[in-house]
Amino acid sequence: MVSDSQSTRGAQGRLMKRFWRVVVVLVCAVVGFFGFSFYALLHDDGLPSMDGRLPLEKRVSIEAFQRDMEPHILSARQALFEDTGGVRPYSEGSRISTAVGESWTLYSQNTDGAKVSVDKIYAVMRDYVEPQGYVVALDKTYKDGSRSFVWRDYDNGGTVDVNINGDWTSFAYESGARPSDGSVPDPRVLIPNDSRDIAGYVSPSLPSIGYWDLDAPRFPETDGSEWAEKRQSIEVFQRDVEPGILSFRDEIVGDSPYYVAPSPSEMETRKSYLPPEYWFKSQRVQCGPRDVERVIEMGNAHLNPLGYELVYDYASPLPGVGHYLAWKDEKNGGIVTVILRQENTEFSYKSGARPSDGSVPDPTVLIPNDHRDLPDPLA
Repeated sequence: MVSDSQSTRGAQGRLMKRFWRVVVVLVCAVVGFFGFSFYALLHDDGLPSMDGRLPLEKRVSIEAFQRDMEPHILSARQALFEDTGGVRPYSEGSRISTAVGESWTLYSQNTDGAKVSVDKIYAVMRDYVEPQGYVVALDKTYKDGSRSFVWRDYDNGGTVDVNINGDWTSFAYESGARPSDGSVPDPRVLIPNDSRDIAGYVSPSLPSIGYWDLDAPRFPETDGSEWAEKRQSIEVFQRDVEPGILSFRDEIVGDSPYYVAPSPSEMETRKSYLPPEYWFKSQRVQCGPRDVERVIEMGNAHLNPLGYELVYDYASPLPGVGHYLAWKDEKNGGIVTVILRQENTEFSYKSGARPSDGSVPDPTVLIPNDHRDLPDPLA
């Protein structure tokens, strides 16, 4: 039985935690704002604004941009790299963001390829992009030898960016803020275009659902409820728990094509703590779309016997965010996450902070497991 005084102290403690959380957020926001402003003053690179000079309602719509202008930009990308082996992705796919439902901006996927000559860049942009109303707004060489080019649509807004850095050339574009002409039910949903995004990019870090969907329930913390020194050791996790998690991954991926993040599984540590703590972070794997109910069934079958329970099951209504599932070992810590989207499925896991049981000379070195990381099919 909890006494009234205990209940009151608990409520006061929760209020104080909430108060200090708000204070921390406000302080970080202020520091971030001034820090960014100071950084911008020190690193003014002269990049042109993406906003158009026409009133918003008179600009080419976001739908017309995708139907009539974007294909020419994508043709420019194709022509630019056609003799260098094509392009590869190094960011998530294209997306459309909205400013309180009044304007929409398309942000392309970032791509890169082998180095292209300056002459070819100008020739390709002159043939494909400049006829669409874009003009050269920037051609700048930096101290490190890299070079940036920007073509801009001054009337409607939007830029096409090409950058040479060492042996690589990157390519990206943005529409600038555009109105909707009402020709699609939801302007946030990209009009299908098979040439737009290049398959194969997997983020090395778990995408934050709270960043994309402000109404999403809070994603669970990785650490467990047990005192850190009493949790299952990092060695036991690798020897006894991880094989079951990998079996779940294998059943999801099956024999279908897959992609992996550029960073492999890794161990992090905080040795200043006594006893030292260790975190395991897995390689992230992406495969084709999967059925949510089937994945939940598989997850429960593989993970429940290991002490993991499904603690997060949320399908975001926002386009492209996806359906997030997370199983957690509440006592020892550790999260297994599956994100199901219309076009793909992503899988990853973390151990949470764990102690070492001293069974290996160096806990920061992963215990060998030939099945842990999948080979990169694009390597």
